[in-house]
Amino acid sequence: DIYKQPDLSYVVNSSKSVAKYAHKGMLVILESTTYPGTTEEVLKPIFEEKGLKCGENFYLAFSPERVDPGNKQYKTKNTPKVVGGCTPDCTEVAAALYRNVLEEGDVYTVSSPAVAEMEKIFENTFRNINIALSNEMAILCKKMGIDIWEVIDAAKTKPYGFMAFYPGPGIGGHCIPLDPFYLSWKAKEYDFYTRLIETSGDINDYMPQFVVESAMELLNKAKKPMNGAKVLLLGVAYKKDIDDL
Repeated sequence: DIYKQPDLSYVVNSSKSVAKYAHKGMLVILESTTYPGTTEEVLKPIFEEKGLKCGENFYLAFSPERVDPGNKQYKTKNTPKVVGGCTPDCTEVAAALYRNVLEEGDVYTVSSPAVAEMEKIFENTFRNINIALSNEMAILCKKMGIDIWEVIDAAKTKPYGFMAFYPGPGIGGHCIPLDPFYLSWKAKEYDFYTRLIETSGDINDYMPQFVVESAMELLNKAKKPMNGAKVLLLGVAYKKDIDDL
């Protein structure tokens, strides 16, 4: 939510709706990104309240969605799937389903739903933090009179140990701005403060203000007032060639 607290209402309500039709042999897989522990702590009790026993007469697993809108090379059918079930049988049944669906992508099984849940959070936190690093570098480069885009292009020439991330006016979409904070919230149960996640969030949240401040500087240099100025925004989607904010 707006306070960076997990809102699992859709997951819980959907699970309760599905649980109305619970039956022996049923396979339930959660794909929505969430904090480690959700599948076993939240979903499992909902279905076991119907008299089923996980791993014996119904199967429950977590397999994170891996979708990259606008990516023409990697689609669902050729992207590896990570699967973690509540029991070994749950894992195998869920993996068997995905093996029948995927054409080229592999199915990679892990020991538990929590591992699969953490894996997905790790993926998106990795992107969030590295985007924040690029944003911070962009701010510093501007102050130093250095072209950040030239810096990144030069860094990309290294064939190992570097992956290019790009600065922008903030992070959009449904995943990268939110998912790391599922983990921050869960970490508090273990008396652990996720400093890097919080700092990257602060940097990324500042970027819209940085863009406005930069625009104000340009207007001042052109001796034009901010009040009443016309500013052209070229694109409002969170990444190129898609229609998602």
